[in-house]
Amino acid sequence: MSTELEIEISSIPLAPDPVVEPPPEIERIPLADLSYEQFFARYLLPNKAVILSSVADSWECFRRWINHDSKGLNGAYLREAIPNLTVPVADCGKQYYNSHEKTEMKFHEFLDCWDCREESTSKLYLKDWHLREMLPEYEFYETPYCFASDWLNEYLLDHGEDDYMFVYLGREGTWTSFHADVFSSYSWSTNIFGVKKWLLLAPKEEQKLKDSLGNLPFRISEELLDEKEVKYYNILQKAGEAIFVPSGWYHQVQNVEDAISVNHNWFNGCNVKTIWLSLNDALVQVIKEIDDCKDMENFDEHCQLMLKASYGMDLNGFIKMLIYICKNRVSAYRDEAKIIHFERYRLGKNHIVFDLKAIRDVLISMIEMRGELLRSLNLFDELKSYETLIDKLLT
Repeated sequence: MSTELEIEISSIPLAPDPVVEPPPEIERIPLADLSYEQFFARYLLPNKAVILSSVADSWECFRRWINHDSKGLNGAYLREAIPNLTVPVADCGKQYYNSHEKTEMKFHEFLDCWDCREESTSKLYLKDWHLREMLPEYEFYETPYCFASDWLNEYLLDHGEDDYMFVYLGREGTWTSFHADVFSSYSWSTNIFGVKKWLLLAPKEEQKLKDSLGNLPFRISEELLDEKEVKYYNILQKAGEAIFVPSGWYHQVQNVEDAISVNHNWFNGCNVKTIWLSLNDALVQVIKEIDDCKDMENFDEHCQLMLKASYGMDLNGFIKMLIYICKNRVSAYRDEAKIIHFERYRLGKNHIVFDLKAIRDVLISMIEMRGELLRSLNLFDELKSYETLIDKLLT
């Protein structure tokens, strides 16, 4: 097991302070030149993008998945190191509603398609692959310390549910359509091989792209963004670089060379309020869509079913996650347990207090905004009890 490292902040900020004006350009900083606390204060709290270099130098996938002599994929090694698993593959040449058409194939078959370089398979993109979940003993990368405070994957991994940790392999020309990340989460993406082109929009700039029905485009271009006077960043991400994508920053990504990346979606105390507000916005939309059925029996429960189906998470799921994180932090605050992320990173005391305050703020917001609904779903008393617990603990 790796040496345990503490991630800590020297002071506890009162509240996140989101960026009002987008920066003129996205900074590039060597990972070694940035402490966890500096990343926390400069980028996590203000929800500001950054590119970190020299992130993957020691990773197994960076050293072994690539044939550095031929500057190509090391297919022979990959076939030896990774079993012939079933993998998710998107066809970037075919649109299916607001995404690419998806299928499954065997990993070694995908490598064969990669090697043959035929036009018919050139748009196949192995993406959203839970390789770490499928092969937990295969340590092919290590989560960088800047991204260690991760409530989403802490909960999912501890409960044996599908995580939000992915591998992407795509030939030149494969791409991911215009979107913001799931649940309005943060994401980080480390390029292992090749070059990716990011069109990254500053917050709220996507509003300029909506059509008369309020729909956003499936695909964007620099010409479109310039025509609509959108503030955006054109980024070429090189091998070994990680990009931090803040909550709500829309983006489109294209592999301008054959490319491989490791990606996580996550949230923590810095953006959990954003996660809650995004979930509430999605609930508002569900209620609006079926407003003519509001007098039906079990209307609130039906809305939650629709929210889970359309958004990927309902109110009860979010509360379960929040309460689980709260219990972990309370135990750590009382020195009854330690919080270890990714088997390496230990939360410091100030960080634990910050997390508890962030949870309390969200509980208060939920009770104020959705008290009647929480009572209807028999969740109000539980949330109120945890708000009271945190108050007593930190007083």
